[in-house]
This record gives sequence, C-alpha cells and structure tokens, in this order.
Amino acid sequence: MDAFPNEPMGFRGILWGQRLESLTGRNFTKISDDGDVSAYRLDNDRLKMAHVEVDDIIYYFFRHRLYRVHVQIESHENCARLKEIFFESYGEGVSVSRDETETYYWAGAELDLSLEYNEASRGRIEYSFRPIHKQEEKKAKLKVMREWDEA
Repeated sequence: MDAFPNEPMGFRGILWGQRLESLTGRNFTKISDDGDVSAYRLDNDRLKMAHVEVDDIIYYFFRHRLYRVHVQIESHENCARLKEIFFESYGEGVSVSRDETETYYWAGAELDLSLEYNEASRGRIEYSFRPIHKQEEKKAKLKVMREWDEA
C-alpha cells in the first residue's frame, strides 16, 4: 500500500508501537482498561494541534504499546481549520459523506488516519497504527469465537 505524504511515524514525539514504560518524564492517567487495551490521558497535555484548539486527546495502548490516538474537537470552525492543515500536510485523502457527516481517510504504509465531523457528535481525528491494530482485532475475534463455542 502506498504511503500518504508526510505519514506520521508517531504522535507528539511518541513512536507508534513505543512501550508505555519507556515514556519517562510523561505522566499518563488511565481512563479505561479492557484487558489488553488501555486508554490514557497525558497529564498536562497541550490541547492544541498545529495551533488549533482541541477538546480531548486519548492515547490507546495494546499490551502497553501505543497504537491509536483519538482527538475530540467540539468546534466546527476548529475542525475545518484542522481539515485544511491535514489537506496541506497529507493530501486530500478519500472523502466519504453520509448522514450529514464529513469523513476523510488517509491510508499509509502503516498508519490509518481519519478526520470526521458532524453537527451532532462534533469532530474527531483517529490515528491507528495498523500492525498493532490488526493484532488487537485478531485477539478480539478469537475471544468472540471462544465465547461462541462455549455458548
């Protein structure tokens, strides 16, 4: 698969796949734990991307390795500004619009990136590191199959 231009190798200085324990000097607060997947907020995180204010940033680790980041944006104006910045940095991506939701996808060599906005749920950006995300999906499917067999 072709990479999109300037495909990020990580997020805010944290490489995709980097172990949580190796992130010395940063304090994370766990907000959820679902077996192998844990979600965290970075204490004192700067809630801005490219000088644009965002409302929340959640870091997801699978078996203690960073594989996904979720960014929440409440302002339509800020989401539109980020969309333009993403277009400049990564190209226009693939656009999908449905039910008053604007969604743009970028598929890189190892990273999937999406930006989505609608008036009801506001905006969000998802970074997903495919090699680890595939491991997480495989584990979830095996769990469902095991539960099906036990039923």
